Amino acid sequence: MTAKQCIAIVGGGISGLAAGFFLRKRLGERGDIFIFEKDRRLGGTIGTSREQGYLADWGPNGFLDREPLTLNFIDDIGLKEKLYRSNKKSEKRFIYRNNRLHEISANPVKFLAGGLLSARGKLRIGMEIFVPRKKDDEDESIFRFVERRIGREAAEILIDPMVSGIYGGDAEQLSLGACFPVMETMEKEYGGLIKAMIKKGRENKKAGKKGGPAGPSGHLTSFQGGLLTLVERLEEIMAPSIRREEEVLSVVKNSGKFRLATSLGNYDIDRVIIAAPSMAAAAIISDMAPEAAALLRQIPYSNLAVCCQGYKIEDIERSVDGFGFLVPHNQNLEILGSIWTSVIFPEQAPDGFVLFRTMLGGAKNNEIINLGEEKLGVLSHAQLAAIMGIKKPPSYQKIIIWNEAIPQYTLGHRERLRRIEKDLTKLGSIYLAGNAYTGIGLNDAIKRSYYIADNIFRASVS
Repeated sequence: MTAKQCIAIVGGGISGLAAGFFLRKRLGERGDIFIFEKDRRLGGTIGTSREQGYLADWGPNGFLDREPLTLNFIDDIGLKEKLYRSNKKSEKRFIYRNNRLHEISANPVKFLAGGLLSARGKLRIGMEIFVPRKKDDEDESIFRFVERRIGREAAEILIDPMVSGIYGGDAEQLSLGACFPVMETMEKEYGGLIKAMIKKGRENKKAGKKGGPAGPSGHLTSFQGGLLTLVERLEEIMAPSIRREEEVLSVVKNSGKFRLATSLGNYDIDRVIIAAPSMAAAAIISDMAPEAAALLRQIPYSNLAVCCQGYKIEDIERSVDGFGFLVPHNQNLEILGSIWTSVIFPEQAPDGFVLFRTMLGGAKNNEIINLGEEKLGVLSHAQLAAIMGIKKPPSYQKIIIWNEAIPQYTLGHRERLRRIEKDLTKLGSIYLAGNAYTGIGLNDAIKRSYYIADNIFRASVS
């Protein structure tokens, strides 16, 4: 057994807090853990405003309950009883096209009977079974993959808004393999998407498994009080380790350890986890790992404005009866879509009111956040009101502007990661956590932090 270790975690978002918790659980008294956060507030893009009877999430509003590691983690920190599963009424999803909302049905017959796609577009999807699989290993964009397999109309109307909704991204720039590796695998292993769905469906039925070809889909889940409840609990548990308003400026190798320079002093550290955005990580390691730093700077981010607006139900002409809607870029609206949060989680609006979370910005419209809160609120309301038939201005409003909100896994992302990891491996005992690398969701962040903590623990007992 090695001597007691000093471990620094840079960043007090969910990745840094989770890494700290996992390390404390595994190492106990054998580890001194410091979590450095440059701001007063913890949680990164996770936040919840609780005012006027509303719960308005600032960034992500939940996670899919399909990852056992996340559920075990929540149980370990004592929040299992606070889990809040999405309302069954929120299962309907819509896409806006040609001045109306079209419901997206998971039933192939109902989908094909709907009016979202043209007859030609539907026929092209059916022809996917005859499209040969890709023969080379060259990285391919999400848009190009979908266009190649099921046609341009489906790519523009179905996939473009989905990518905007998840990544705030441009489907023509994002890597399929980095963002949706399951889809890439479906083509490689089964020859196509329809073939994969048929064969995996049979395999799952034979094995008695539930879920589609990508595995169990899960249900969107949050916590009573909003997603901030998770951060508040970790903040309470990890309080002795947290150093607020102390910015890490650089990390260099120093006689077998790392010299951590912060805005308040210097520290000698055995191991370092950088759980900050990739551009911040680049600045911190630039002196000792210039190649990795240069590659980290190549990971772009999209900007996003989240407009949370509350209305009286009686002032809305259209039924609010689902999860929300997404808008393809070719519909020429500024909004990317709107989530009907008080349908998903009814506690998030007072009785008789509805709360919408409408998004603007994204990789194709990054500059729109420069309009500022007031103009963004007006624009969001105007476009939402036209679609939903809203007769009066919002009675509640919270606008959150995120500069560099969501990392973009652009073409070449996996190769960049390989080169970054190769460069950092030479230094040893320095790790990159967060959502800029192998998944942007809450489950992905927690899983990455868990495996980093596990690697540190195994190294400490070897």
